[in-house]
Amino acid sequence: MSSELERVYKQFSNRKDVLILSHTVSPEEDSVNVMMDYATLHGVKDKRWLFLTGDKKHLYDMARTSYLLNMEEGNGDEDDFIHTQNFALVDKERHLRGFYDGN
Repeated sequence: MSSELERVYKQFSNRKDVLILSHTVSPEEDSVNVMMDYATLHGVKDKRWLFLTGDKKHLYDMARTSYLLNMEEGNGDEDDFIHTQNFALVDKERHLRGFYDGN
């Protein structure tokens, strides 16, 4: 999936109106430094593609309620796990515009 996003990043990296956000599914392991290393691994040199970590409950709630990427019940506890191959396209007004298979 990351290699597919690399293609999108390279295609749109000069556009100021495009931003890619990659949220971790394992925030307990993915510190800010780990995410920065991941960005470097994928050739990200600017703020057009951000690798985000944070509170698991909040991240999983966003996946379910904001991005609509997972409809399974869960509360973000240690047994909860979300991982999807789908990308969500969100416009600058924060409206969902589409879902795309990242494979």
